[in-house]
Amino acid sequence: MELLARIAGLADASTRGLGRLLAIASALSVAAIVAILVFSAVQRYALERPIPATEELAGYLFVAVAFLSLTEGFTEGRQIRILPLWRRLPGRLQGWAMAVGHLGSLVVLAVLIRQTFDFAWASYQFGARSYVANLLEWPWMMILPFALFVLALAVAARFVVDLERTLRGVPVREAEDNGAEEGI
Repeated sequence: MELLARIAGLADASTRGLGRLLAIASALSVAAIVAILVFSAVQRYALERPIPATEELAGYLFVAVAFLSLTEGFTEGRQIRILPLWRRLPGRLQGWAMAVGHLGSLVVLAVLIRQTFDFAWASYQFGARSYVANLLEWPWMMILPFALFVLALAVAARFVVDLERTLRGVPVREAEDNGAEEGI
C-alpha cells in the first residue's frame, strides 16, 4: 500500500509540473495573440499595410491556449464539476465513483486522442497549408492530441491517487474541498 502511495504521489506531482509547463506555454500563446493583434492594428492604421494572416495566426494560437491549459485546470481542480449527486453518496462510494469517472474520462480521451492524431497525421501526409499565410497546418493540429495525451496522463495519475486513498479509506480530494460551491 505504501508503494502505491509513493507512485501516486510521484505521478500526481509529475503531472502537476507538466500541467504548469503547458500553462506557461498557454500564457505565452495569449501574449503572442495580443502582440500579433497590436502589431497588426499598428500596421493597418498607422502604416496602412495590414498583415493578411493575423486572423489565421490568432486562431491557431487560440486553439493552443484552450488545449494547453486543460491539464493545469484539471490538476488544480479548476475544471467544471457537477457535484450535488456525488456529494450525496456515502464517503466510501465517493472514491469508487470518482475512480469510475476517471476511467470513463480515459476512454473518452483515448478516442479523442486517436481521432485528433489521425486528422493531424492526414494533414501531414497531404502537406496541408493554411489559406492565407501558407503555414503548415499539421504542427498546429498536433497540439490537440499532445495536450489531450498529457491530460490523459493527469487523469490516470489522479485515478491512481484516488484509488490509493479509497483503498485506505481516506476521502478523495473533491470530498475534502470545502471551498467548492454547491452544484459546481
